[in-house]
Amino acid sequence: EREAKTFGDYANETIGPCLSMPRLLYGSREDRRGSDGRADDAAAPEGFDDADFVTLRYVWHAIKEARANRFQKAIVDVSRLRTSAFDGEAESIHIPLKYYCRKDPPRYSTSFLRVNHYLDSFEAYSYRNDARSNKRQCKECYDEKGREATASMDDDIRPWLKGFVKSVGPERAKKLLAGAGNFVRLT
Repeated sequence: EREAKTFGDYANETIGPCLSMPRLLYGSREDRRGSDGRADDAAAPEGFDDADFVTLRYVWHAIKEARANRFQKAIVDVSRLRTSAFDGEAESIHIPLKYYCRKDPPRYSTSFLRVNHYLDSFEAYSYRNDARSNKRQCKECYDEKGREATASMDDDIRPWLKGFVKSVGPERAKKLLAGAGNFVRLT
């Protein structure tokens, strides 16, 4: 109840064991030129490379609250649920608990928490060997998703790496982020 008073209407929509968050689809366009035609400076601090981090590499995204962002992301606080809540199947990965999770994504413009969802390169997009493998191997499907995510660009998330390096120090940051941008093909 105290939380609800603190956060107002947002709390009424979200307080519960399942927190649904809107997503924003970022595409695979790497062009860093803004509407003024100027190229952007690197966001990575010395010793790091923008190309190793999707959050620095890709800045073009879909229109906020557009159909391309229709799939929400959810965090479930399992400590607040009885074991019986996990009986049965999930509606989808986006709505893991039918009773507790919203069916409609919260509005991007009013949500305190948002998830950036990166399409990444085709190599990264297609490397997974899961239930969606056939669709993930479809270059045309990938290109279509990429076209949906070229409406706007922003740098909202890009300062994170400089802040992280400043917080933990360059050597520790390099150790913690070793291997970022690399992945092993799953079989």
